[in-house]
Amino acid sequence: MEKEKSKYASQAAYNRRTYVRFPLDLKPAVLQAFREACEKNNTTPTTEIKKFIQSYIDSHQ
Repeated sequence: MEKEKSKYASQAAYNRRTYVRFPLDLKPAVLQAFREACEKNNTTPTTEIKKFIQSYIDSHQ
């Protein structure tokens, strides 16, 4: 158990150094519909948002 805590702490520290958060305000119904659509397509909301961001960057440079 202690090893798991250590691993999690290390991962959390790495994430804080390497990534930034991008909060997004959505209406609950919109978020739920998006989650359901993602689940139907065997993907996750995070994956689809990241794919959209990369696609947008690629097409606007």
